[in-house]
Amino acid sequence: MRQLLREPLVHFVIVALLVFAGHAAWTAHVAARNGTIIVTQEDMQRMAALYASESGALPSPEDMAAMVSDQIRDEALSREARRLGLDAGDTIIERRLAQKMSFMVSDLADTPAPDETTLRAWYDAHQEAYTAPPSVTFEHVFLSTDRTDATSLLDTLNAPSPPDWRTLGDPFILQRAYGDLPFRETVRLFGPDFANALFALDASDAWQGPVRSALGQHLVRLVVKNEGSLRPFEEVRSRVEADWRDDALRTANETAIANIIKRYKVRIEGAE
Repeated sequence: MRQLLREPLVHFVIVALLVFAGHAAWTAHVAARNGTIIVTQEDMQRMAALYASESGALPSPEDMAAMVSDQIRDEALSREARRLGLDAGDTIIERRLAQKMSFMVSDLADTPAPDETTLRAWYDAHQEAYTAPPSVTFEHVFLSTDRTDATSLLDTLNAPSPPDWRTLGDPFILQRAYGDLPFRETVRLFGPDFANALFALDASDAWQGPVRSALGQHLVRLVVKNEGSLRPFEEVRSRVEADWRDDALRTANETAIANIIKRYKVRIEGAE
C-alpha cells in the first residue's frame, strides 16, 4: 500500500478526487466560538491516505464527501461543547489533554549525545545497576517433610562410591539442578528460609544439609557460589548510554513542564 501511495499517477488521481469532492467542503464554515471551520488540503490528503491504507482502494468522491462531512460535524460539535463549558471539570478530558501535552513536550525534548567521560561518570555513580546479583549453581536431593533418614542419606551421598544422586530422594515437582540461580529467584522457587541457608553455605564437592524449604528438606551440593560482581564498563556501555539518555530526557521533560507551570498563577483556596 505504501508503494501504491508513492506512485505519481495515484497522487494525481487523489488530488483530482480531492478537488472534485472537497470543493464544497473547502468553503464550508460553521459559526462557532473560534469562527470558521476550515478543512485544509492537508486534512483531505490525510483522510484519503488513511482510507486507502485501511481499505486498499482510493476513496470515491462520495467517500471523500462523507469523510469531510464527518470532520466538519465532529469539529463543530467539539467546539460547541467547549463553548458550553462541557469540557470543564471533566477528569477524563483534562487527563487526556495533559497526556497529549506531555507527549508533545517529550517529542520536542532534545538531549545531546553523551561523551565517554559523561557515560563513565554515570556508570560510576550507578554501579548497583550494573552489578550482577549473587547466584548459585547447585544440585539437590529432595526429601519430604516426614522423612527421618536425611542424615543417613547424606552419609551415603558423601561415601567414597555413592550411588547416582538422581536416583535418591522423593519425587520433586521442580528441577533437581540449577545453574547461576540468583538469590531473588531462589526465594521465589524455594522460599526465603531455603535461600538464606543455601547462600550461607560455601561451595564444595561434598553434599550438605539438610536445608529446609517451604516444600520439604533438601540435601544440596553447592557447585558454584558467585558473590555478585560489577560488570565492566565496556560490557554494559550500550545499557549505560540508554539509561543516561532516559534520565536526561526525563529531566528535560520535567524542566519543560515546570517552566509551563511557572506561566500560571496558582491559588489554592483555604491555603492563604
